[in-house]
Amino acid sequence: MKYTVQIKTPNEIIENEFSELLLSTSTNLLYSSLPYLKLLQYFLNCEVIIITVLKDKSIVGCFPLAFKNNLKHGCVCNSLPFYGSNGGMIVSESVTDKNEVRTILKQEFEKIVQHKSCVAYTIISNPLDVETDNWLRNNVSHDQIDERIGQITHFPKGIVDIENDLMKSFEDPRPRNIRKAIKEGVNIYATNDQDAIDFLYKVHYDNIKAINGIPKEKKFFDLIPKFFNNTEYKIYIAEYKGERVGALLLFYFNKTVEYFTPAVIESHRNLQPTSLIIYKAMIEAIKDGYENWNWGGTWLTQGGVYDFKKKWGTTDHHYFYYTKIYKEDLYTSSKEFLLQEYPYFFVLPFSSLKQS
Repeated sequence: MKYTVQIKTPNEIIENEFSELLLSTSTNLLYSSLPYLKLLQYFLNCEVIIITVLKDKSIVGCFPLAFKNNLKHGCVCNSLPFYGSNGGMIVSESVTDKNEVRTILKQEFEKIVQHKSCVAYTIISNPLDVETDNWLRNNVSHDQIDERIGQITHFPKGIVDIENDLMKSFEDPRPRNIRKAIKEGVNIYATNDQDAIDFLYKVHYDNIKAINGIPKEKKFFDLIPKFFNNTEYKIYIAEYKGERVGALLLFYFNKTVEYFTPAVIESHRNLQPTSLIIYKAMIEAIKDGYENWNWGGTWLTQGGVYDFKKKWGTTDHHYFYYTKIYKEDLYTSSKEFLLQEYPYFFVLPFSSLKQS
């Protein structure tokens, strides 16, 4: 056989061999990396496996999957779960016929889903990989498609005057916001210590509760230093007159910076600390050779969020949730039920639920 298939947990895969595959193409994102998959496995208390396709002992394709089992209602599969985690298949640029490798990954995936008697699965495509997205849409069975807009700032190429040229790529009022924060004397620095994590979490919690949202758990933030080294994430802090007024968690992988968790003290929002953090962090990312700033997914209904990101010189990259339902009872569930039984996993679009 030309290719061999192996199914391994994140802990069983040799990191440098796996990284070689992921880093071979600039479109691959943080979410398929081993540190992130290990963090998900631990934090979500779920099973994570990676289907790998090998040629001459080199990994040329992979498909990371996460499973959440519920004794009463059955097993759900995501690629991948948690906030904004893109998944799907990755195939090396060295492969002549990528569809052959994708087909092998798909066939193995179908066997596993059947073996585990999954009640539903969702594959979330990568906004930067249109080719694989199109293949998934046409070749992987699904009952539902949910759409998101991936907004990404592609940094200007070959710029010499980084600060001014970057500023020119933004739309009003972003340049005005940045200049206001500078004029007010807001100071920005990066630190990864526990104190910064604690501050980020507290302000994030207050921000999300204020809009009746569901904050990320403290445990997630505390686990980051256990799975990522200091070059793979940064927490930027904004200070005003010696007081911390804002923070931003960023992850760094391949050629892309992931905008993960912003937080600002409400009473100091008018100082525009977040705008200055983003600007300073982008400058440093460009100097370090990064090409993209991924703002994450935006729902089609989130006009305000979309407009905020758009002002940062973003390009729209649509991506999709491909969902297959094997247990029809799920359609008669409530949103609250699904959130409780399968925390952080996508079961099906809430819009497809049949109101009782």
